[in-house]
Amino acid sequence: MKRIAILILLAVWCGLSASYAQDENIRTEVSKTIKLDTVEVDYKTRYTSSFVDNFFIEADFAGRMLMGSDDSGLSFGKRMRPGFSVTVGKWFHPDFAVRLNFGGNSLRGWSSGATGIYNVNNDWVEGYDPVEEYWKAQGVDTRNGYKQDMKYYELNADFLFDLYNVFHSAKRLDRRWTAQGYVGVGLLRVAKYHGMDDNTKVGFRIGVVGNYNISRRWGAHLSVGGTMTDANFTGEIGKGNRFSGIFHASVGLSYRLGKQGYRVIRLVRQSDLAALNNAIELVRNEHTIPGDTIEVVKERMAPGSLLIPSVVFYPNENEFNDELQQVNLFRIARYMMRYKDAKIAIVGNTGNTGEHLARNRAQKIRDILVNKYGIFPGRLSIRVYDVNAKYGVSGYDQSVNFTVAE
Repeated sequence: MKRIAILILLAVWCGLSASYAQDENIRTEVSKTIKLDTVEVDYKTRYTSSFVDNFFIEADFAGRMLMGSDDSGLSFGKRMRPGFSVTVGKWFHPDFAVRLNFGGNSLRGWSSGATGIYNVNNDWVEGYDPVEEYWKAQGVDTRNGYKQDMKYYELNADFLFDLYNVFHSAKRLDRRWTAQGYVGVGLLRVAKYHGMDDNTKVGFRIGVVGNYNISRRWGAHLSVGGTMTDANFTGEIGKGNRFSGIFHASVGLSYRLGKQGYRVIRLVRQSDLAALNNAIELVRNEHTIPGDTIEVVKERMAPGSLLIPSVVFYPNENEFNDELQQVNLFRIARYMMRYKDAKIAIVGNTGNTGEHLARNRAQKIRDILVNKYGIFPGRLSIRVYDVNAKYGVSGYDQSVNFTVAE
């Protein structure tokens, strides 16, 4: 009787030991997997291209309006004048470009000052205002001021920056709609016309551009901006520290010259590269079979078993580190390729994650296995539950896991 009791106790002890060893093995594998999956790699992306690449030219029809201190004496409609501009530029990076712009035509303003407020030169004498005399000859009453009718031209250098890429990098090289801001500096020259003397000033520019890419070469755009310059730009003196402004809006077409696009280089710090190499080496050492490729396990798992590894997502996102997690996806696909009749349940873990996000993550992994690795959809099912609680493990909070289906 004692012998039988001893044998029973020995059997129970062996069973508990085996169970503990199996549970400890699961915990060890989980620890290895989580350690592997959470390697953080800091990438820096660099875009390079030849100097002759990514050039563009533009032609615009513009409307311009003088915004000087006295110009409100004319209505909005009378001040708005047509103009043109032509541009050549180059994108050095998806985020920024430089351009040279030439444009002009005419401006119309209003002067409420008395006669003789213009600079005196060889043609002008003290007390004589040729601009006022011109408008008098046209039959205009100049007692309360007179119009300024100017021919002007401008040459500008602008720095453009992509507004969308400041906040988001998705499809930064291939978008139908784009928007840029720009800042720049230019030379503004008024020509001799209707009594006005020639005059050159420096202006500072700022504005925004909206683009629609019709094709890989052609685009249409709308631009709105302004230029600030010295109030003496119109030839008047006695304005003190005031400024004149030019509001401009334009529509036009752009054409991209030569080769477009960039060579994308991803730079990794040496310490991150070492960590990534160590993670890959860990996979190879654990799961390489002589004469074969990486294998998820060396023998078929029983139904209900939790397969190692998992696919770890960024916290509260439906995205993961592609360079690291594709290794784990391949290991699952390789298991299913070896065991052709095996069925897998793709489990979106709800531990510390909402059920909706967990299901979307599982669906994303299913689509990759089907579309990239050619796994038959009927062999895959989607489930959502708390993997940590069911299997008594930890560290799977932001993961999609795999179990052998019945």
